Amino acid sequence: MHLLLRLSEIIDKLNRRIAGGTMWLIPASVVLSALTATLRYTLDWGSNAMIEAQWFMFGLVFLLCAPWTLLERGHVRVDILYNRLPARWQVGIDILGGLLFLLPVCVLIVVDAWDYFLISFHQNEASFNPGGLLWWPMKLAIPVGFTLLALQGLSEIIKGVAAWSGHRPLPAAPRGH
Repeated sequence: MHLLLRLSEIIDKLNRRIAGGTMWLIPASVVLSALTATLRYTLDWGSNAMIEAQWFMFGLVFLLCAPWTLLERGHVRVDILYNRLPARWQVGIDILGGLLFLLPVCVLIVVDAWDYFLISFHQNEASFNPGGLLWWPMKLAIPVGFTLLALQGLSEIIKGVAAWSGHRPLPAAPRGH
């Protein structure tokens, strides 16, 4: 169990670092959005690349911060039932949910998205808009993001099994917002 918990720590650290770097895309996207609007309305000049870059940054934030959200227990739950259960039952539900739903869905998406990326990469797929960006790099972010999410799901399962078996304390109840 010690080795598995060490693996879990490594995964947690990886996803924290990736999310920490990715979060900088949020202010960058805001600045780019303001610049795009300012240039459009003051100089009557626009750029498809700037608009697409905003979309790509939003997509990257969504894909690369989802594992961190899972780590921080910030994902959506059916709190009406879940929060009323004892901590041990909550951990059991998290383990089963990870094994039966999260990991299989992530694996299916990674496999399918990898083919989606490869087709795009081999075609050197780019935007149809004049001056637009290449699309295959963003399509690569899909299997990467879901691989990181699957790894974080594995980490959460490891921590849940460790808590269930008494190798670590049961987690505190999630706080409401």
